[in-house]
Amino acid sequence: MSAESQELCTVCGMAAEHKCSACKSVFYCSREHQKSHWKVHGKKCIPYKIATNEVLGRHYVAIRNINVGEVVFQEKKALVEGPPLETGPVCLGCYAVLTPKSAVPCVKCGWPLCGLCRDHGPECEFTVKYKDEKVSITDFVFPHPTYRCITTIRALHLREADPGLYEKFLNLEDHAEEQERTSLFTPRFVAQFIKRFFKIDVTEQEVAKVVGILQVNGHEVPLTEPAYIAVYDISSIVEHSCRANCSKSFTSNGGIVARAAIPIKKGDHITICYTDPLWGVENRRHHLAQTKFFQCMCERCIDPTEFETMYNAIKCWNADCNGHALPKTFIKSGNERPDYTCNACSSTKSFDAVEEMMEQIGIHLSQMKKNDMEQCRKFIQEYGKFLHENHYYITDVKLALAQLIGQENPGLPGISDDLLQEKISLCKHVSQLLKKLVPAENRVLGLVLFELHAAIAECGRRLDPGELREALLESKRILAESYELLKYEPEALPEGKIAVQAHKNLQDIETILKVMHQNISMPPM
Repeated sequence: MSAESQELCTVCGMAAEHKCSACKSVFYCSREHQKSHWKVHGKKCIPYKIATNEVLGRHYVAIRNINVGEVVFQEKKALVEGPPLETGPVCLGCYAVLTPKSAVPCVKCGWPLCGLCRDHGPECEFTVKYKDEKVSITDFVFPHPTYRCITTIRALHLREADPGLYEKFLNLEDHAEEQERTSLFTPRFVAQFIKRFFKIDVTEQEVAKVVGILQVNGHEVPLTEPAYIAVYDISSIVEHSCRANCSKSFTSNGGIVARAAIPIKKGDHITICYTDPLWGVENRRHHLAQTKFFQCMCERCIDPTEFETMYNAIKCWNADCNGHALPKTFIKSGNERPDYTCNACSSTKSFDAVEEMMEQIGIHLSQMKKNDMEQCRKFIQEYGKFLHENHYYITDVKLALAQLIGQENPGLPGISDDLLQEKISLCKHVSQLLKKLVPAENRVLGLVLFELHAAIAECGRRLDPGELREALLESKRILAESYELLKYEPEALPEGKIAVQAHKNLQDIETILKVMHQNISMPPM
């Protein structure tokens, strides 16, 4: 490094020999100064910057290369959390579903709690202050109209309790005009209800803005059953992509963490997924338009082949053709929708005709008996005649079938060799598709890989010792990959419990391999 370009220590101004390994933008003369400065720098050490444009508004751009697994952003606590707009009566301490027998009214405000909770959120103080009488919930129906106000009044409570936090909250997008046009329970509708229910000196417009912010920016947090909604600060500015580069997970206390799922280059936009990425393009874009109020134009949605996976493709209807058909685009231009065109014979079928077929298949899928392997096989066999093997409906059923095989007692040891091979084949196919199409979906990919490792280990158990060792090595490699994907999930979630089991299984496989090496003098791993 030349004298002209020599970086200086941010603590003492001397020539620097070290730099922050995370943001790579702050320099130090020694490790001691780096450690002493962390209390200051750690609060703002981030690998991204905020950018703005007319299409996206505020979003994050990487200021350096980010490696897979690195924490991109994290928030220990939500700005606001609470039950979703549409919910039945739940305990406002733990969100457990309440019944007339389990509900115990709070002695201060009347909002019902479960028998275990004694305290709940700021709606208690808010109700005492702004309502003449206690709340009385007598109908335990879903959805319950009174509960539409809970998360909103928790946000309004910040107005007096923490004005700085409230200002941060109000700076988030609310898409008020779009919601008024398209939502069933518009922000203004909910605001009018709250103004009637509580004697608050807040304008209807401001309350409606709060409702809109909650609906647009709310994350569904699956730590409870049912899940609750949380709005975060940093996370609310992160851009959406149906093929996100960051995987989102929640901490056991309701915080949020995003880690790089694929290598992120300097200048790349930081993205997470706002919808179910395993839906087809039409359903994803419709859901985003209805709930987040924008038309998705991510690289996945504008590519009809979805990175050549043919995720929305149908088989050619001509008996002598092995081609597959897709429209040129799924992005609407007015009322015109392009025909599906076969990539082999160029035959066409109208978009409406395919859409009607998809609707009928979707109805069949929704009515299909759950947790039934034979029903899954029949679905794949029947509709595999019309849909690409990677089609989202086929993939959905393959994913279910892969997990069902070996699920019943006595588990994998009790199934036939053919059934075991079927499970391995399904897991491999689905996992390869997930890695290409949705690399940030750590939870579902981690579960599929866990199923795959177990099936391969069982397959090896049925072979001779030499083949067993190779099978165990492959199982160990896949299990290690599964554990890396799931290890940050809280134990409150099924994926967190699987991660604990995966860690134990890794140790067990390692022990077995060592014993095999000692007993039959095999080469070391």
